[in-house]
Amino acid sequence: MSVESFLSPAETRTLEAICDALVPSIDADDTAGERREFLSRSASDVDVAGLLVVALASESSETRARFRQLLGLIGSRVFGLAMTGRPRGFAEMAPPLRELALRRMAESPLPFLRRAFQALKRPAAFIFYALPENPSWKAIDYAPNRPAHGAAVSKPIRTLSITGDVELTADAVVVGSGAGGSVVAAELAAAGSDVVVLEMGEYMSESDFTGNEAEMTSRLYLGHGLLATSDLGITVLAGSCLGGGTVVNWSDSLRTPPEVLDEWDRVHGLEGAAGQAFQRGFDVAERRMDVSTRDSAPNENNAALKRGCEALGYHWDFIPRNASGCEQRCGGCQYGCPLGRKRSSLLTFLQDAHDSGARVVAGCRVTRVLAANGRASGVEASAGAGRHRVVVRAPVVVVAGGSVESPAVLLRSGLDNPNIGRHLHLHPVAVMAGFYDHPTRAWEGSPQTIKTDEFAHLHGEHGFRIEMAPALPGTIASGTAWDGGLQHKEQMLRAAAAAIFFVLTRDTGEGKVQLDRRGQPVIRYWPNRIDSGFLVRGMQEITRIAFAGGAVSVTSTHSPSLRLDADGGHPGAVGTERLERFLGEIARRGIAPNRLPLFSAHQMGTCRLGAAPATSVADPYGQVHGIKGLFVADASGFPSASGVNPMLTVMALAYRVAQRIKAG
Repeated sequence: MSVESFLSPAETRTLEAICDALVPSIDADDTAGERREFLSRSASDVDVAGLLVVALASESSETRARFRQLLGLIGSRVFGLAMTGRPRGFAEMAPPLRELALRRMAESPLPFLRRAFQALKRPAAFIFYALPENPSWKAIDYAPNRPAHGAAVSKPIRTLSITGDVELTADAVVVGSGAGGSVVAAELAAAGSDVVVLEMGEYMSESDFTGNEAEMTSRLYLGHGLLATSDLGITVLAGSCLGGGTVVNWSDSLRTPPEVLDEWDRVHGLEGAAGQAFQRGFDVAERRMDVSTRDSAPNENNAALKRGCEALGYHWDFIPRNASGCEQRCGGCQYGCPLGRKRSSLLTFLQDAHDSGARVVAGCRVTRVLAANGRASGVEASAGAGRHRVVVRAPVVVVAGGSVESPAVLLRSGLDNPNIGRHLHLHPVAVMAGFYDHPTRAWEGSPQTIKTDEFAHLHGEHGFRIEMAPALPGTIASGTAWDGGLQHKEQMLRAAAAAIFFVLTRDTGEGKVQLDRRGQPVIRYWPNRIDSGFLVRGMQEITRIAFAGGAVSVTSTHSPSLRLDADGGHPGAVGTERLERFLGEIARRGIAPNRLPLFSAHQMGTCRLGAAPATSVADPYGQVHGIKGLFVADASGFPSASGVNPMLTVMALAYRVAQRIKAG
């Protein structure tokens, strides 16, 4: 794909120089073959800078303007003087000075410089390693492992085509088609209601799921995979396609812990949340999506966690999954299942809704809810890349667009409840890599099958769990610490032997979602002191688990990175003194934005349910305070963090909301 560049020639030269400094050509006279070719290959050899421009071309004019300002700063002599002591623009620097300047940005005490470094490093590294038919894959022992399709798979959901301005009428309109929206739509349609489902993302099915990391990230994730908190400190992964997050999640199907449901009932007034009525929603979801542990045998990545926990005497268990018959054939579940083995809402509840008569519109972004005299009357939206106006008139409006987009819709609608957008929880995640003396290939096999909740109750009902992350080369490269071009490439050469551990925190702290001047959501969040402590402790425990399970090395993603090698390279052999020093250094480094990249795939809160209008957005059954007929039915309705992967919790909550709507 070629687009006209929005950069000036000088800005283009600066960007090309930055990309080549991040992924440089390295002389390797002491090696040969694929390794030598890999080390000598630079970013410019595969046009990383040009592809980054293409990726940014679809972003807002404000985003492009900020990017140009960044390149202007780095290209200035003032920047060169500050970073290297020499008044030269980045493109005019010799390669060693370019690397020095980038390292100083990455490790700077100034947050804006660290943020600027990550804004460049993450996408450049991702593009270099994620490109299809990649010349670097053989050197890092990666081969795409996607089963070939036979005949093309048809799209059984017949979506409405919007070719001009249109006005529809219905009994209910559901905004969002993921875990929450699909369940509500299925329940209402089965009861005889005329339902319209509006989804912002596109409709993709098995034949479309190529497994290509670069293409699928852009097409299946909110913000084309570039979504992050306002300071770039936390990368935020949220599905944006028909079927929502259920299409791209890792199949974890966990019920909300009883203590969390008790908290929601006792503290927040969600009457019955701790009782059998709420459990009915879990039963319905598990049965329809075929949830079980039949396909939870661990791949090499997950086996590393199991071995370590067993060696230390830590509790572990299998993760129930809404997938079966996978037989470790793929490994790219986060980019859609090409075999239909993952029973996403696209194949279950949304299909049920469609079969019961619901009309589905994909590529349709809801602008605002229509309401008058304290009663909802429909929504306004746009389709066709904003060219066509869509209005749906309906006395029931269900907002289920996720914890980022749902509050944005309500805020754009002029609702004045001060809780809208507040009480955001992200389950912040920190990642560590354990390296072994045998291949682990985190990109192969069922993605998540083992977890430990040994540390889930460190602070009352809050703490952390440790799980394993699947990842393809672009994602690994984007998250791997960069201490220099050679170090990063050497780390990538070890990627096939890395098991990717992460600590997932049930956060006590909160953030918020606000609107920018264009009406787009902005995420503001950073872990508080307690949650930062959970993350530090989690990284320490991962280190213990990895070595107990036979790791030969453990690295963090700090800038600069931390690394501890086993004594003599022997699996698991680490002396107590060296281990304690390493664990102490993790604690000393702590948690700071863009010194340690954090991640979130679980956004919760922002439109939370509760008995008290002063502290919540909707009542215990999802109806927005003060507006009859307007409901919330997704993770934004959670009163607090679920503590586990939220898909089943969303479905159970949505089932409860649907029963309320049906009751009238």
